[in-house]
Amino acid sequence: MSFLRIGALALRIVRQFLRDPRTLALVFLAPILVMTLLNFVLSNQSSAVTLAVVLPTGSDPVTAQLNQAIMQAFDQQKENLTVIYMNASDADSKLNSGDVNGVLIFPADFANRLLQGSSASEPVQLKLDGSNPGAAKALQNMVSALLQNLAQHPAADGQGSTSAAVGPHLDTEYLPASSKDYTQTDALAPLFVGLFAFFFIFLLTSVSFLRERSRGTIERLLISPLSRAELVLGYVIGFSIFAVVQSLVILLFVIYVLQVHYAGNLGLIFLITLCLTIGSVNLGIFLSTYARNELQVIQFIPLVLVPQALLGGIFWSVSSLPVVLKQIAYVLPLTWANFGLRDVMLKGDGLETIWPDLLVLIGFATLMVVLAAFTIRRESA
Repeated sequence: MSFLRIGALALRIVRQFLRDPRTLALVFLAPILVMTLLNFVLSNQSSAVTLAVVLPTGSDPVTAQLNQAIMQAFDQQKENLTVIYMNASDADSKLNSGDVNGVLIFPADFANRLLQGSSASEPVQLKLDGSNPGAAKALQNMVSALLQNLAQHPAADGQGSTSAAVGPHLDTEYLPASSKDYTQTDALAPLFVGLFAFFFIFLLTSVSFLRERSRGTIERLLISPLSRAELVLGYVIGFSIFAVVQSLVILLFVIYVLQVHYAGNLGLIFLITLCLTIGSVNLGIFLSTYARNELQVIQFIPLVLVPQALLGGIFWSVSSLPVVLKQIAYVLPLTWANFGLRDVMLKGDGLETIWPDLLVLIGFATLMVVLAAFTIRRESA
């Protein structure tokens, strides 16, 4: 095997792209344009939110009446709020797993303290998932309004007296703490970084490799001293160079131009994106074998992109999907890239947390390399 010949083939692919301004625009300018537009339109987006509530404990009439008032107040918000009542330990577990957007914990003696007008002791706790700032802000406004109403609620003490004028104190905590200043663009940036990196490099690779086949370039290269192994590595490395550059351009633009906040290690973010794009490169090589013209390559886009966009956690969480769709989502590489990018960029997690996501992406990229190699060998047979 000659590394000189492999390098020469990879260099030829790079030079070919550099002489095609439209291809360079697709790789570098199109993702920047789309991310800029999303930055303008996402800031005012909102959606339904889920809140876990831990009610005051006690079997006395005052607590029972207050709990009923709390539930009735939440029932009035059912158009855009889902409330789940549970104990404190289960609520924290739901918040950590991302199944709820916030946890509201009332002190055990909240009813009696509210009746006595005492708000100086243990406050009402509101824990918010800061990785979804739109939902966090909506929940904070809802809960603040609820507590103000409870301050005026006639909690019966046997004589029909009213509660004190002093409202309950609310202690708000963001998880992670740095997520307090996140915007909606910050929350969605990891999802769209993965989506655009995957889509544009897949489109570039599949169309470009189709051109190599249709022009007879592969057949001519086989006449040269290149072995089939060298041919495979040359194409993979050549396309992967642009995958690396595109991943770097997207990340740097999102972070330093759009000024999206990120909590974790930038190198780890790049590594996740790179593994995803290398898998996309080889997926493009593999699928382009089944196309005879560029129009047929475009027809693969709905098959490859749409399921990953709909099921990969961009529009709704994977945990909320039906069982069958959830199993499909766990097979898609973009799902795992979104898991890893959100955990690193929004929660500040490290390699010890996201290694399963990274392992799946590396496995997908390896599988696609094998399939791409098989494809090139079959084309050259």
